Amino acid sequence: MQMLAELATITTTAPWTFARARLTRAHGAGLSDEDVLHAIALSAYFGHLNRIADAVGVPLDYQVQLAPPATDATVPALEPAPATRVGRPAIDLAVRPETQRALAEWRDYAFKRDAPLTRRQRTFVARWVARWVGDGSISPPDDLTRNPLDGALRDLAEIVTLAPWQLGPRSFGVLRDAGFDDAALFDVCATASVAGMISRLEVALVSLAQ
Repeated sequence: MQMLAELATITTTAPWTFARARLTRAHGAGLSDEDVLHAIALSAYFGHLNRIADAVGVPLDYQVQLAPPATDATVPALEPAPATRVGRPAIDLAVRPETQRALAEWRDYAFKRDAPLTRRQRTFVARWVARWVGDGSISPPDDLTRNPLDGALRDLAEIVTLAPWQLGPRSFGVLRDAGFDDAALFDVCATASVAGMISRLEVALVSLAQ
């Protein structure tokens, strides 16, 4: 249980700090590669669920066991990754084929649509999230041509990724004034949150090999 909690905590806060030694320790604690993959994937997934709950103001329907939830807007944001991680994963996602298939379908749904957000806006958000989480498998956001709404999209995506407990009416003000309705604002949050889930999983598995 201690090792599972450790995997969940690192996946949530700093997946780029994983290393091969941590995988060795997990094996020593009795976890298989599939167990480790399952724990990391679930941790990234629950990070997504919690961010969506913060975005829409829905209370959690489960008890937090290890620490009180961060609901104080004055709590500092998580630190972004100091650098990106690139390489082969320590554990192939194909070890859990149903998870691999579901994530592929979810990725297509999240990023290959043109409404409410445009596909370019989805790409922009996903690239910034990848940078903050340390995912070097995605091109940097600087490669995209500039758009007047980029700053507001980036700001909202950053809060969702690094400080979701700080989300509030002011977080949506600029985009709402620019014509974004509730569906579009939710789409920004969901796109950022899904991108974070996928990038956290990618970074954790790559880092475990280094």
